[in-house]
Amino acid sequence: TSSRSTKLIHGGVRYLEKAFFQMDPAQLKLVFEALSERSIMLHQAPHLSHPLPTILPCYKYWEVPFYWIGLKAYDFVAFAGNGVLFLSKFASASEARRLFPTLAETSLGRKLRGSIIYYDGQMNDARFNISLALTAAMHGAVVANHTEAVELVKNDDGKVAGALVRDGFTGKQFPVRAKVVVNATGPFTDGLREKDEPTANKMIVPSSGVHITLPEYYSAEGFGLIVPKTKDGRVVFMLPWLGSTIAGTTDSSTEITALPQPHEDEVGFILDALSDYLNVDVRRKDVKSAWSGIRPLAIDPDRADDGGTQNILREHAVHVSPNNLVTITGGKWTTYRKMAEDGLDKAIEVGDLKTPAPCRTEHVQLIGAHKWDPAYFTFLTQHYEQEQTVGKLTTRGPLDVDVAKHLTESYGDQSYKVAEIAQDGHGHRLAHGFPVIEAEVLYCIRNEYCCTIEDFIARRSRLAFLDARATEDALPRIADLMASELQWSSRRKRQELDRARRFIGTFSSGKS
Repeated sequence: TSSRSTKLIHGGVRYLEKAFFQMDPAQLKLVFEALSERSIMLHQAPHLSHPLPTILPCYKYWEVPFYWIGLKAYDFVAFAGNGVLFLSKFASASEARRLFPTLAETSLGRKLRGSIIYYDGQMNDARFNISLALTAAMHGAVVANHTEAVELVKNDDGKVAGALVRDGFTGKQFPVRAKVVVNATGPFTDGLREKDEPTANKMIVPSSGVHITLPEYYSAEGFGLIVPKTKDGRVVFMLPWLGSTIAGTTDSSTEITALPQPHEDEVGFILDALSDYLNVDVRRKDVKSAWSGIRPLAIDPDRADDGGTQNILREHAVHVSPNNLVTITGGKWTTYRKMAEDGLDKAIEVGDLKTPAPCRTEHVQLIGAHKWDPAYFTFLTQHYEQEQTVGKLTTRGPLDVDVAKHLTESYGDQSYKVAEIAQDGHGHRLAHGFPVIEAEVLYCIRNEYCCTIEDFIARRSRLAFLDARATEDALPRIADLMASELQWSSRRKRQELDRARRFIGTFSSGKS
């Protein structure tokens, strides 16, 4: 569920608070590591990530010095790990409301006393993920999409030596041999471990994180909002993202499923929490999309689960089974690179492999980043055109500025390839109010392993997360483009459309 995160690249303000109050060096180490990795991620893909100032409102006098000191400590830990962005600062109540106009002047009967502004990172998570796969392929990796490991292959000594995998489209199964197998399957970690050891103890506790998408006007342009402790003690974020506002999140136990769906009471909790801190009417009908992700929280497989998900550390864990299956799980998006490094270091050790050099991924930029700069969109608007339709009249004109910005912030220095396709007659928008265009469907099929409608609406573009109804209206045109490009039969096209409609239904309104 890498596409269903809070979209934050952060060290974890909550974890730093626990580190100090619980005198827990492990929590402090987690924050230090995450803040260092935050800086690396922002450098790896600057077109997909950026620093985001976040306002923490204080409605009690004591909260101002308390959170100011805490966030200065956050700055210090970031500075110590060479990951500092910008220093946090105090903003008066009037300044905070100027910067964040929808922030309430009073909350739960208390007047706003000021705010602390601090910085974390924000990203387009699914596009970051596909860029990682593309970059890995560029460096020699073999990437297979829609392929499932159904069994583990073992040698004569009973050691894991590969996997039996299944093509998700044809159903064909075939073995893949390997000196070492790494299990990095997120919420499905324990399912694969059981194929190695049927009686193995659990290694993860799944936690549900629900988010909702609201209109852009709910949040301030370029500023996030965090409520560190709602009236029931939970944390709520509200962040600008891709021309909309996303808000969340919940943290509760859940079952593992391939299509998690938010419950209506979780959506209601987020809306209720926001209404205490905003001066706008927070309405259920304003929810344009709602989604649920599953966080795989790591636990020691040699220790029984001892409580709720809020008390489980978000650090990652590497485990080697008696049969040499290497498992890496836990952690969070921000520490993905360090997780991969630690997991592969263990795989090298287990397989007694030889490497020509130590890990260098800290310095590797992702595809799309190398020639990108914030003004790259101007190159597209000046050199490429798109068809414009007004009524029954179709004309050609310069690429719309919002489309050019969207393309460069999604594909980086590869966006000119999308613009070339758009110029050949596929420059029409797919959904009203969004800068996603037809050319992106064709580009993603040809260059980004896009095989299904779901791939495009959720994991290449982000339409499903931004507006479920607008996405459903766009499905027929997306299906036409994919059917033509991939030479689907009419039967296959109907099946894909039906599956996409069921999929988008999980984003619509939650379940009771």
